[in-house]
Formats: sequence, C-alpha cells, structure tokens
Amino acid sequence: MLRLRARILHIIRSFFTDRDYLEVDTPMLAPTLIPEAHLEVFETTLVHPDRERRPLYLVPSPEVWIKRLLAEGVGSVFQLGKSFRNGESVGRLHAPEFTMLEYYTVGAAYLESIEITETLLSAVREQAGKQLAEYRTARGLEPKPPELSRAGERVSVSQAFERYAGAGSQDITSIEALHSLSFRNGVQSREDDTYEEAFNRLLVHLVEPELPRDRPVYLYDYPAAIPTLAADKPGTAWCERWELYLGGIETANCYTEERDPQKVKDFFSAESARKADSLVPHPVDDGYYQLFGDNFPYCSGVAMGVERLLMILLGERSIKSVVPFTALSEKGHGS
Repeated sequence: MLRLRARILHIIRSFFTDRDYLEVDTPMLAPTLIPEAHLEVFETTLVHPDRERRPLYLVPSPEVWIKRLLAEGVGSVFQLGKSFRNGESVGRLHAPEFTMLEYYTVGAAYLESIEITETLLSAVREQAGKQLAEYRTARGLEPKPPELSRAGERVSVSQAFERYAGAGSQDITSIEALHSLSFRNGVQSREDDTYEEAFNRLLVHLVEPELPRDRPVYLYDYPAAIPTLAADKPGTAWCERWELYLGGIETANCYTEERDPQKVKDFFSAESARKADSLVPHPVDDGYYQLFGDNFPYCSGVAMGVERLLMILLGERSIKSVVPFTALSEKGHGS
C-alpha cells in the first residue's frame, strides 16, 4: 500500500509539473482563516519566550494561503499537503488529518477544470493500473476500479434531482420548495433548517445513493443560495461549481473562483456571523477581500481528497487502509 501511495503521489506531481504548474508548500498554521460555517477547526498556541502567547489555527485547506500567491501573479499552482478538520465523525470517509490535493488553473473556468481532472485520473489509471490490479487481486478485492480512462458523466444538479427525486428546478431553488420536496419523499426536515442544510440533506438521501458507481460523475451547477466563494452563473440561480463522485463517493470540489471584492467581503461577513456559534471560533482577516479584483486572475480551483481517491483506486472500504498511521483509535493510540 505504501509503495502504491508513493507511486500515485509521484504521478500526480509529475502530471502538474509537466504542465507548468508551480508546486507550492504553504503553512499548515495560520493566524486567520477563511470563515466557513460548516467547518470546525483546530486551535493551538504559539508560545514565545519574550512575547504574549498567540493563537494559531491548523488550516482546513491551503486555500487561505494559495489565494495570496495567486494574487501575486504566480500563475497556475498545485499543492499536496495536510489539511485538518475538527468536529467531524472519524470513520470510513473522514479523519481529522488528511492529505489534500489543490490545483488552481489560471485562465480556466470550472468546466475546463473537469477536462484537466479527467486527464489527471486517466494518467493515474494508465501509469499505475497494473500495480493497482495486482494489489486488489492479492487482497481478494474487486480487481477493476471505477473506469477512469474515459470521460465521466456530467450531470447538472437540477438534472440529478429531476432524474432521481422527480423534482424540477423550481423544487430546489427556495427553502419552502425544499421542505415540500422533503415531505413528498419522506425525508425529515426541521423548521429552522438553513437552505444549505435542507439542500444537503436531500442531496445525501435522494441523489448521492443513485449516482453511477462504475464511472466518474461530475455533478455541476450547484445552487447559488449555498454560500461559497464560487462565481455565480450569470442570469441563473446556480453557481459555477462541480463535485466529483467516484464509486458514489464525493472526492473533489471545484469552483470558478469569485473575483469580485465586494462579494468576497459579503461572504466573509455573513460566514463570520454564523461562525460565532461554532465549537472553535476563529478570527478572520477583514482585509482579505482586497486580494481580489483586477489583480486576482480569472481561474478555477479544485480540492481533492487524496485518501478517498486512493481508497477507491485500491478497492478498500476505508481511508484508514491507505495511510500508514491514524491519529485516533479506540485505544487512543495511532494504528
């Protein structure tokens, strides 16, 4: 497993460096973070011998640093590194520490990043296919992973809800419509649900279980009502975002990056207010929005969970099977 892990990480690095992406290595600690109300973080303390103690935070994604580099004009970049998320269940698909691949392509919108991602997955499949098959055979696992050597299926969110939940686009564009759709499909909802909570519950219960598992699926054009830093799709209720599902498992997330400073400022303000009720509140950089505008390049960014990708390729059932150690176990020791 370790040799295959190293092999696939090497293939990923070579894929991007061969295409003139700059590999960057940004800090895992930050004094401020991008506020995302649905994510909890880890707090630590910098102890200085001559100064006051200072709180720092483990990054849930390198995005907070990479966007500073993009604003400086470094061009297309990628990073393979650790990210940290707190307050989530620890199990088959989640861990507090995990490896994230992030790549930002200057001059490319979100749908163009699908083509880049398809080419990346095909390269991994072609260059490591023999070793992957040998591993799966030796472990008594299904010898063939999801087909990665051809284009995946592209399905818009509205198409997916129509196909799998019998819902038109009008049924998912307001909180009232989501409550009605939940009732019709026997999915429990709460009066105090946010739009995002109600939508995600329906997505998990009605759509995700029905997605094809034998090939990549790109679910695109998410509702703009879900707060993200994705650019809106002009004249529609959608934003320029997709998520990749491999073997039915969400593996990557992509945006055409928002470049309007005011929209970034509004996002920070709204998410910071929601963040006040989080388990681990953290400060934000009130001037971060100034990175955007004319100096920030038109680009799209993809974040991919490497352990999930490895788990699917190797035919394992848990991300614990594709790492040498885990931080948590039943006995309180790494294993």
